[in-house]
Amino acid sequence: MASFNYKSYPLFRPILLISLLLSAIIAYANTDTLQVTTLQKAHRLIEGNDSTSQALRQRIDSLNNIQQMSDSAFAVFLSRNIGTYFRLQGQQSNVIEIFADAVHGLEQKKCRPNVLMRLYLPLGAAFEEVGLWSSAMEYYHKALRIAEDNNLQADIARIYNNIGAAYYDIDIKKSEHYMNKSLDINSKLGDKTELFLNYNNLAAIYLEQKNYDEALDYALKSLQFTDRKEDPEMYHSMLYNIGSLYLLLNEPHLSVSYMNNAKDYFEKANNLSELSMLHIGLIEAHEKLGNSSLANMSLHFIEDSLLPHINNSEVEADTRTKLAAYYENKNNYVMALRHLKEASILKDSLTKANDAWRVNNLERIYDNEQKLRENALVINEMKLSKMRANRSVIIVVIALIASIVFIVFLFIRSRLQNKLHRTNTQLVEQQLALQEKEKELQQIKEKELSRTIDQKNRELSSYALSHTKDNEFLIQLSEELKKLLLEINPRNKEHKEHIRNILAQIKQHNTVDNWKEFRYYFEQVHPSFYERLDEISPGITQHQKRLCAMLYIGLSTKEISSITFREVRSIESARNRLRKKLQVPAEESIQEFISRKLDI
Repeated sequence: MASFNYKSYPLFRPILLISLLLSAIIAYANTDTLQVTTLQKAHRLIEGNDSTSQALRQRIDSLNNIQQMSDSAFAVFLSRNIGTYFRLQGQQSNVIEIFADAVHGLEQKKCRPNVLMRLYLPLGAAFEEVGLWSSAMEYYHKALRIAEDNNLQADIARIYNNIGAAYYDIDIKKSEHYMNKSLDINSKLGDKTELFLNYNNLAAIYLEQKNYDEALDYALKSLQFTDRKEDPEMYHSMLYNIGSLYLLLNEPHLSVSYMNNAKDYFEKANNLSELSMLHIGLIEAHEKLGNSSLANMSLHFIEDSLLPHINNSEVEADTRTKLAAYYENKNNYVMALRHLKEASILKDSLTKANDAWRVNNLERIYDNEQKLRENALVINEMKLSKMRANRSVIIVVIALIASIVFIVFLFIRSRLQNKLHRTNTQLVEQQLALQEKEKELQQIKEKELSRTIDQKNRELSSYALSHTKDNEFLIQLSEELKKLLLEINPRNKEHKEHIRNILAQIKQHNTVDNWKEFRYYFEQVHPSFYERLDEISPGITQHQKRLCAMLYIGLSTKEISSITFREVRSIESARNRLRKKLQVPAEESIQEFISRKLDI
C-alpha cells in the first residue's frame, strides 16, 4: 500500500497544525465556558459588602484567573462556598438559579455521576426551603440513584437523612422510616457526626408524635456523640432538650438538673435566645416542684433582663406566648393579655417577612425559569434558521434520492412479485398435496384406532365373561364346600376350620384381585373414563365407579354379581342407587346415560 507523502503538499502541515489548534481552542472553550459563566453569575448576585461577601468575591476572582478546574473541584466549590453563602443569606432563589444552570451544563457534558450528586443535594435542599417540595424530592432521588448505583453507603445515609427531614412536615411516618434507614447505615459505618444527626432527628420525630420515652432515649444517644469541648454550644443545647423531655415526662428534678447545667454555659456565652427558652422551662419545672420563689426569679429575669435585649423576633414571640400561658394559669389575665398581644404583633411581622421572603424567592425562581425558556427559544430559532438555510439543498438531495429509491423499489418490487407469485403457486400445490396426504394418514390412524378399541373392548368383554365363568365355577365350588361343611361331623373342628379358610380366600380373591385386574384392562381402553365420571358426579364412590365401568361395557346384573362375588339383589340395589345418584332419566339406561354424558 502506498503511503501519503505530505512533503508533496507544502501547505498540508500548517493547515494540520491550525486545525489541531482550533480543535483545542474549541474544546477548551466548551469545557471552560460553563465554569466562567457560572462563577460570573455568582459574583454578580453577591449583594452584601460585609467581610464574608468580599472574601467570596475575591475567591471567585482568583478562580476566574485559573485556566480550568476539574468538574469535581468546580462542584465542591459551588456546594461548600457559593451554596452555603446564599443559603445563610436566605437567598435560596440564587442557589437554585446558579446550581440549576451548573447541573444542566454538566449533564449536557455527561460528566461523572458522583459530581452531579454533589450538586443535586444542595439544589434539592434549596427547593425544599422555598416550599417546592416535589422539585426537592426529584433532585434527592436523582442523587440517591447515583449513590446506590455506585454503592456509596455514606452518601446514601446522608440522602436518606435529607429525605426524612423533607417528609417531617408532610408525613411523619415516612420521615421516621427514612431516618431509621439512614441510622442503620451510619451505625455500620461508625460516623459519629452523622449518628448524632440521626439520633437528634429521630428524637424530634418521636417528640412530634408525643412519644416522649422514645424521644428521650434518642436524645440521650445523640448526646453521646456530641463533643463537649469541640462543640460546647451544641452539647449544652442538647442538655436543654433533654431537660425539656424530662419535664414532659413529669420528672422535674431531672429537668432542673439538665437545664441548670445548660443555663450556666449560656449565661457565660451571653446567648439570650437560649437563656429565654431555658428559663421558661425552669419556671414550669420549679412550679411542679413547688419552688415558687425560684420560678418567680426566672420569670423576673426573663421580663427584666432578657426580653428587652433579645434581637431574635421569633424567639421573643415564642417566649411571650409561653409567658402568656403561664400568667393565664395563674389567673393574671392582664399580664397574659399583654404578652399575648406583643407575641401576636411579633408573629404577624414574622409571617409577613417570611411570606415576602418566600414570594421574592419564588419570583426569582420564576424569572430564572422564564429566562431559561427564552434562551431555549433563541437556541431553537438559531437551529431553525440554519435548517432553513440548508433546506433547499436538502430537499433537492432528498428528492433525488427518493426518485432513485422509488425506481429501484419498483424494479425490485416487480421482480419480487413475480418470484412471489411463482413461490405461492408452488406452495399452494405443495399444501394441497400435503393436505391429501394428511387426510389419508388421518383416515388410516382413525381406522387403526377404531380397530384397536374394538379389539380391546372384545378382549375386555372376553376377560369379563371368562371371569364370569370362573366365578360361577368358584360360586358352585363354594356352595359345594358349604354343603360339605354342614355334612362334616361337628366334632371335627379342624376340617371345618380348614374349609372356612378356603371359602374366605375364594371370596377375598374375587372381591379384590378380580377388580384390580379388571380396572387395569379397562383403563387401557378408556383412560379418561374415571376423570370424566368425577366431573359429572364429584361425590361418586369407588364402588359406584366400579359398577359404572362394568355397566358401560354391557355386563349384565348376573355377570357383575359373578365378577364382584355379590348377590344379584345386591347388584340391583346398587344399580338403583347409582341411577338416583347420577339422576338418570327413567326412559334411559345407565349405559346410554354414561355414554352420552361422558361423550366417549
